[in-house]
Amino acid sequence: MTSEQKADLERIYGAVELIQHDETLNDITPLLEYDVDVYAVVLPIDLIALLKRNTAADIIQPVSGRVKTDRRIINGATGKYENEYVYKHLYWQLIKKCELETERL
Repeated sequence: MTSEQKADLERIYGAVELIQHDETLNDITPLLEYDVDVYAVVLPIDLIALLKRNTAADIIQPVSGRVKTDRRIINGATGKYENEYVYKHLYWQLIKKCELETERL
């Protein structure tokens, strides 16, 4: 979690205690073992849908966007100057409903 994301969480919820689960997940079982008020997650949509069905806790996810900086950089492929862009945290969004139906192709 970036410092910008944490600061935004504190803006929304006040003082927060973070529990980070650093492992790649294939199912949500390990997450359900935590006693939390809010899940702040970066997960595939299928796992978000499962988590939403299996907890009453809020589920939020960060939204980032590509933002232009004041710098110009040289593009290594073309050798030309171009505007520099970075990805920055924009806001958190609350997952209010998540239904998913898929078909394997």
